[in-house]
Amino acid sequence: MAVRLRDLVEHARGMELELVAGAGGLDRPVRWVHMVENVEIVGFLEGQEVAFVTGVGLDGRTDLLSLVRSVAEADASGVVVNVGPFIRSIDPAVVRLCNDLDLPLFRVPWNVHMAQIMHRFCLDITMSERNGIGLASALRNAIRQPEREDLYLDFLEDNGFSRDWNYTVAVAQAVTGDGVDVDGRGLGRIGQAVDNLLIFKGWHAVALSMDNSLVIVFAQYGADDVEAMTERCLESCRPMLGEDWRLYVGIGKRTRSARCIGKSHAQARKLARLQRKRGSSDGPLAYSRMGVTKLLLSIGDRDVLEDYIEHTVGPLIEYDRLNGTDLAAVLRCYLAHSGSVRDAAADLFVHRNTVTYKLRKIESVLGEDLSDFRVRERLNVGLCAAEILDC
Repeated sequence: MAVRLRDLVEHARGMELELVAGAGGLDRPVRWVHMVENVEIVGFLEGQEVAFVTGVGLDGRTDLLSLVRSVAEADASGVVVNVGPFIRSIDPAVVRLCNDLDLPLFRVPWNVHMAQIMHRFCLDITMSERNGIGLASALRNAIRQPEREDLYLDFLEDNGFSRDWNYTVAVAQAVTGDGVDVDGRGLGRIGQAVDNLLIFKGWHAVALSMDNSLVIVFAQYGADDVEAMTERCLESCRPMLGEDWRLYVGIGKRTRSARCIGKSHAQARKLARLQRKRGSSDGPLAYSRMGVTKLLLSIGDRDVLEDYIEHTVGPLIEYDRLNGTDLAAVLRCYLAHSGSVRDAAADLFVHRNTVTYKLRKIESVLGEDLSDFRVRERLNVGLCAAEILDC
């Protein structure tokens, strides 16, 4: 887990770090530090480091400008310049560049040992990384073993997450164009982009990987806020996606305490799978907006769902299986358009007479009258139950 540059600087008070440019970038995440004395060394940067410069490898102010520009292109999070015998002053062109790029630029007098600042930064980053690993482990325990409160409640509280807070879980599944789950490396890139956003925004949330999915646990936010933040997370990681990749996302119910994080995760995971089954990745499926599907998601007894399906749409699903037809899909589309044959035909790209013929066939197979609203409602619940059962 990275840490915000702003926090690193705050913890290094007394070391005479003076911000001279790029104040707009103080919330950038930092993952490590690096001594950078010439442009050649910039090639070792991996992104999100703070670059420390004494000037020992530079010939003049022009070289500092070129160096800072290269550091910015390497996606560094900030630059600390040691002003002294090698760099007498920071050229105004360097200040302008950093302001234009919102790249924080700090000046440190020669009498301050850069090694002490680097040590302070490294210590904070290491502690943040350790706490991040511990938080992720505690949340996995909360999801997998909610009854073992000793494995997560105290650790969450020690890291600022109260056991009595409300929590909401979002689950994202990344899939290639061939329908295969994205591998760990690809999921890691997505997770890092989301983690960077959470740090930059200062949101009370944690991102972790689990069971080939990205899990985001939000603390103390309402349903609308979680939806908006999840959408923003999706935007942040889209540049990390392959050309034909898709993200399927579900958002669970807001819990009453940390003890129910696992329930919210189970709901979110089912919704992500449901979205994947439907082949739609327009936006997250949120539990708070799922209507009657909320009730179905809450049914833990599989036999109950199977019984309801058997007495509603079961015969139609079996007919499709035996005859290679698509009657269940036509019925689902027809019901989604509130019983409009015209709209269903447009959605299915067929003539309305084709839809009418198939609806008559559906009535014959099920022995039901689709003109009856109560029948349509019951069948719709049956189709939703069938979808959830497969998830």
